[in-house]
Amino acid sequence: MKYKFDETIDRSQTNAFKWKARLLDNDGKKIYPMWVADMEFDAAPAIRKRLEERVKEGVYGYELLSDEYYAAVKHWLKKKHNCNLETDQILYCANMMCGLSMILQTYTEENDEVLMNVPAYGNFYNVIKGCKRVVVESRLKEIDQRFTFDLADMEQRVTEKTRAFLLCNPHNPTGIVWTSEELEQICLFCQKHHLFIISDEAHFDFVFYGQHTMMKKIADKYQIPTVTIISPGKSFNVAGIQTAALLVEGIKTKNELFNTMHAMAYPFEHAFAEAVTIGAYMESEEWFEEAYNYIKSNKDMVVKYLKENIPVLRVPYSEATYLLWVDCNGMKMDEEEIMLFWENECGIMPSAGSEFGDSGKKFIRLNLACPTKTIESALEKMKKGFDRFF
Repeated sequence: MKYKFDETIDRSQTNAFKWKARLLDNDGKKIYPMWVADMEFDAAPAIRKRLEERVKEGVYGYELLSDEYYAAVKHWLKKKHNCNLETDQILYCANMMCGLSMILQTYTEENDEVLMNVPAYGNFYNVIKGCKRVVVESRLKEIDQRFTFDLADMEQRVTEKTRAFLLCNPHNPTGIVWTSEELEQICLFCQKHHLFIISDEAHFDFVFYGQHTMMKKIADKYQIPTVTIISPGKSFNVAGIQTAALLVEGIKTKNELFNTMHAMAYPFEHAFAEAVTIGAYMESEEWFEEAYNYIKSNKDMVVKYLKENIPVLRVPYSEATYLLWVDCNGMKMDEEEIMLFWENECGIMPSAGSEFGDSGKKFIRLNLACPTKTIESALEKMKKGFDRFF
């Protein structure tokens, strides 16, 4: 292994949100954070080198992006996702949720409804409600341990006030990779109800099983207006440096969204955004591939271990992301008791399922992007904790 993914990095004394936002000490017992979705790995050397060079320039004022930035985004999309775009179809935004807000502010009005499947990433709720739009939830259903769309339920939920469908592709927190057939069904649904599509594809690089298809490819066939949001943040562990991109239909859409960005005083180009994007998409493929294989091995190991050793937990099928959605209903506890059990008896802090809406209650989400020895230690603690009580 060329890169040091096995190396333990002590972030406990840094300002890392994962390590400081919640109490990680319980009567002297250390609790390991496995909640926030960033990695416990050094960023790729090429990214760090690009940042060092940018820092040496010494001036960090307002920026414009060069052609090299757009070339980097296009290169990655073409090579990894078989998606060919022009520069006029790419618009920088500060981060994924800033992008979602821009889209809603541009193409919907106050009190318009946004339909999304639940459980869902918690900040979807925050952004939609913050924009004074209305969240309409449609619960995913499980078939043979795999989550999928419940189109009958969606038909019941959609109203004349519904303007947009918000897709998470691959899905966070469940880790499902939507098949092209499933995306076709969504397009037909949106076409029928005159909805435009917002597709959050933050985790599209970490697909371990199945075949990821960008929603844009399917929606274009049906001529459904679609804006896709992407970022190198999850793929390259640079979420703290604000850089994302909206993939749009063309210059008209790009200008409309840009005008909203300007009118609402959304953050413009981050001084380090171009360095990170070029370093990631043009120069760090080898690092990414090694990280991908390392994390896949971690995830496979955890799924196998939980199924074989802690049967009170249920692990639905998960095809993507370095996150694992775990069903804790078998513990016969309420959510508060479940979280206290994980912290006190297992020494682990996961994400609570309720952070993803009411349908996520009595589930937890685990972040597996950390050294394998950390995972192994966590599994040992889990088994001891569960063996004492179940």
